[in-house]
Amino acid sequence: MNFYNAREKNHLQIIEDRDIVNWWSLFHLLVFPGLIFAATIGLLLLWLLRKLIARFQWRVGPPIYQCFADFFKLLFKESIVPADANRIVFILASFVSLSAATVAMLLIPIGSSQPFQGFMGDIIVLIYLLSIPSIAIILGGSSSSNPFGAVGASREMVLMIAYEIGLILSILTLAIDAGSLMIGDIVKYQVSNQIYLIRYPFAAVAFFICVQAKLGITPFDIPDAKTELIAGPYTEYSGRLLALFKLSHAILFFGLMSMMISLFFPGPFTGVYIFDVLIHLLKCSIIVIPISIIAAVNPRLKINHALRFFWIFVFILAAVDFARALLLVIA
Repeated sequence: MNFYNAREKNHLQIIEDRDIVNWWSLFHLLVFPGLIFAATIGLLLLWLLRKLIARFQWRVGPPIYQCFADFFKLLFKESIVPADANRIVFILASFVSLSAATVAMLLIPIGSSQPFQGFMGDIIVLIYLLSIPSIAIILGGSSSSNPFGAVGASREMVLMIAYEIGLILSILTLAIDAGSLMIGDIVKYQVSNQIYLIRYPFAAVAFFICVQAKLGITPFDIPDAKTELIAGPYTEYSGRLLALFKLSHAILFFGLMSMMISLFFPGPFTGVYIFDVLIHLLKCSIIVIPISIIAAVNPRLKINHALRFFWIFVFILAAVDFARALLLVIA
């Protein structure tokens, strides 16, 4: 009798522990560092980017609440789907983009730890998740039955092909040197060794440029060139669907900034998680400064010029440090 009671008690304890884990996972996904936290910080970073660009160009710039006001204004407006559009793809594209960006935040270390326990090859999963928003933009623009949307989608596709090679080579350089495909191991390796910003500066520069292209920031705002294509792949989007795209872009902005910090200059870690998160956010704000300077002083590139730039200059930068990492491992 005692045996059966103990067995039932253990079974109930397992169910209770599983429920706690599920609720905690849901908290990570929806609150921290998932949807709410990442969206809030991402919108603030986008405001900082717009403000700095404006000040560098002798303009006042938007108030701090502007990005939030833009999002909520769109959120409460009606979404109009074009009559000739592929309705299912057109609508799902924005949801897929937001979902992928939010899930990616669970694998990126914020401060001194990851929200979810890392697993072998999580850096590869992260690369795939961060590519889905771009693919969703391509599908959404292509399905809109608008010529501006189709041209913007084709430009997004070409730009993605251009920068992904340098981005992946930069990440693989660090994975080879650290001897692991886990982003947590790459962070831990730098705590006791030289940070990769100093050890592999060419890979860091290549990654930085690829991030700017992935976010579509000037001079790489080629897909949604406002003076040429109105809004590119977003031309037919409005209301809630456009708001979801804007929110996924904000989350992606914060996620890529966080990924750059984790891969190239993590720490110093104080041992107090709140302070580590604040240091992390400060670093994200600092990265926005060179991005805004580049955006303020450079005109938009043509798509063929961008393709040549990434396949020659950025690829060579990433390949040099990739070869160095291979030689160090072999030696």
